[in-house]
Order: sequence, then structure tokens, then C-alpha cells
Amino acid sequence: MTKRWNGLVGLRAGSVARAEDLSTACVRECARHLAARPGDAGSLADVSLVAAIGALVAEHTELCPDEDAVFEALLAVGAAALAAGEGRLARRVADSTVALRSRSAAAWELRGRALRAAGRETEAVEALGRGLSLRRRVAA
Repeated sequence: MTKRWNGLVGLRAGSVARAEDLSTACVRECARHLAARPGDAGSLADVSLVAAIGALVAEHTELCPDEDAVFEALLAVGAAALAAGEGRLARRVADSTVALRSRSAAAWELRGRALRAAGRETEAVEALGRGLSLRRRVAA
């Protein structure tokens, strides 16, 4: 039996906690990334990444978090991580977005870009193709 939980696709009964755990684990990974950073501000891409992580933490820690807003913030962190050259963080976030919403074109496209940045071209093409397929389905 599956239930829908504010846009999360195909979660089985009792797996809402799993979705929350995935989001929390991703936020924790982002916090660890920030904690390990040197004290300098770095490039504009680095500043954008820090701002995106801040927005994610703010959304995730709301009294009643909006799952759509948290998901969009995750996507923004992934894109900012790629722009800042933080491939490991980008892949972690991208994997979480796909796990949370496997029918999200944006999640698959982020995963494809993260895999491409890691030099995993075959997997990247597959993920990007899946994202394109999902976009076409929504447009139809």
C-alpha cells in the first residue's frame, strides 16, 4: 500500500519518517560541509552555496516545514554546490532529491549534472534522459 505525502511519490505506509530522515540527513551533510570550510568567504559561487544552505536550514527547521519549499531548497543547494565545484555535496543532495521525489524531472536533471561533473558520463546521460522524459510527460 502506498500513500502520497505532499508530493512525495510512492511512499509506503510508515515511510514518512524515512522521507523526513532523508531531508534531515541532507541538511546535516550540508552543515558538516559548512563546518569544514575555511574561514574565508571565497568566490561568489561559494557565497551562493552558503546562502543556499542557509535557506535550506531555514525551510527545514520551520515549525511546520513546507515539503515543497524544502525540496526546492534542496535543489538550490545542489545547483549551488555544482557551481562552487563541490561535487561530493552536489551528488549527496542530488541522490536525496531523487530518493524523495523519483518523479521529479528537476531532481533527475540535478543528479545527471552531478554525475557528469564527477566524470560518470554513462550514468549522467541516463539520469538526464530520465529527467527529460519526465518533463515531456508533464508537458503532454
